[in-house]
Amino acid sequence: MQMKESVWNESFRPGIFSSTKLYFQDLFVGAKRMSRKDFWWGYLGMSIVALVISGLLALAITRMPMGDYYWSSIIGVALAMTVGYYYISIFTASIRRLHDRNMHGWWVLLYFVPIIGQVALLVLLCLPQHDFGNNWPKEV
Repeated sequence: MQMKESVWNESFRPGIFSSTKLYFQDLFVGAKRMSRKDFWWGYLGMSIVALVISGLLALAITRMPMGDYYWSSIIGVALAMTVGYYYISIFTASIRRLHDRNMHGWWVLLYFVPIIGQVALLVLLCLPQHDFGNNWPKEV
């Protein structure tokens, strides 16, 4: 018998480490679901990881000599990649969280509507899961 691939992405015990691990595992995956606890714990964990790495890279780039263009450009690219990966992880996790609410991932574009859209998206991400008739079932 062939094992079915799970589209439910929830830790047995949501916490900062297990939920951040889920963020890293599904960095580029949006076609799954993510529980509310895992989303917010992972959000906190990813924010801490990105802040620490960005802080270390920013400190390193400010300590570089003025004429060292090669290493400062490499550190600058690493800093940009860190920030990019952070935003990608939050974006895809928001899509998975909306799927847990039985909503399409397109709702994440509310973020680009100033103030009202951002508050509305925050409220949607805080709502509990919706299992009945969900298009993204817990298992395929």
